[in-house]
Amino acid sequence: MHIGILGGMMDPVHIGHMNAARAALRAGMDTVLIAPCQSPAHRAAPAATAEDRVAMCRLATAEEKQIEVSTVDLREGPCYTADTIRILQAQYPAADLWWIIGADKLSTLPRWRDKEYLFTHCGFLVCPRTFSDTSVKVPGARIRVLDAEAMTASSGQVVAALHAYDDAADLLPHDVSRYIALHGLYQPDYMPDLIRFKLSESRIRHTLGVRETAVELADRFGARMQAAAVAAILHDIAKALPLSEMQDVAKRWDLALPEDILESGDLLHGPAGAAIAGHELGIRDPEILSAIACHTVGKPGMSKLEKILFIADAIEPNRRPYPGLEDLRRLVQTDLDAAVLASMRRTREYVLSKGGSFCTITEAAMRELAAQKEENA
Repeated sequence: MHIGILGGMMDPVHIGHMNAARAALRAGMDTVLIAPCQSPAHRAAPAATAEDRVAMCRLATAEEKQIEVSTVDLREGPCYTADTIRILQAQYPAADLWWIIGADKLSTLPRWRDKEYLFTHCGFLVCPRTFSDTSVKVPGARIRVLDAEAMTASSGQVVAALHAYDDAADLLPHDVSRYIALHGLYQPDYMPDLIRFKLSESRIRHTLGVRETAVELADRFGARMQAAAVAAILHDIAKALPLSEMQDVAKRWDLALPEDILESGDLLHGPAGAAIAGHELGIRDPEILSAIACHTVGKPGMSKLEKILFIADAIEPNRRPYPGLEDLRRLVQTDLDAAVLASMRRTREYVLSKGGSFCTITEAAMRELAAQKEENA
């Protein structure tokens, strides 16, 4: 039995890793083990936890019959390849073991720890990489160069894309990108900010529910999942502020808002939250900021992401039951615009029944959505 082992941080696992594993199978491996490590030697600690990295690897390999996830390298202390091979030899005593490396690592093999043991008990499958020489000779090592396109993807590229709120569809398996958004990975930890702005435990639960729903809707309707996740986690950042402090934020950042919004904390916390997210928390993506700003009242010309955050706020799983909630949850499964319009109409009916006045911006958004619905009928 021939077993290939693809080690490394898998932080996160990406298309390059999967292509290397498949190339090893084509080269004659019966099984490939993807083995995320706990603490790689001579490298900084991974950004995601071991639990998250294993979960992402399992998602990436879910449809791969010959590719498995191994936790052999999730042990305390530096993970040296020779130590891993010793463990795998005990687990698979009759197997021929092959370690999969990128061509950029080929010239470093003579400096690997316990190289004599390693070269005796393990071969090396070399995946071509752009600008790396695959013809390097390493005395004593069994080396085979894989028949594969040069690997160009890297974890650094993936993380850079995620930092730009991109789902990295050309670099990440789709389910991995979705997992990253659902769990807020590779973004700043905004939980201390939620606590600093005095969001209650119930409000934080609501916020996490909005993130879950927004990511699911972004996946369904083709919006950016990472952007939806960040917009959701910050949408109520100003919710617990007194109205006077929200008004101070609006004044400080020259927010041009109608009087009915400036006089209501329920309406003003969206624009105030967007200002805080942009000026204090470093969010520069204009669509994320706009989605936060209009998540309560909406606006004419809403983008897909803005509609997603608006309806996710209304239907997230921790919402207390209210008339029409289940209808909205069913409607949004197939028609995002119809669900947004129905939610706005329900809110207007409720506000007017209490003797209140309804937001003029929301009225304009409703007219536009209704007109579009008639055009598409």
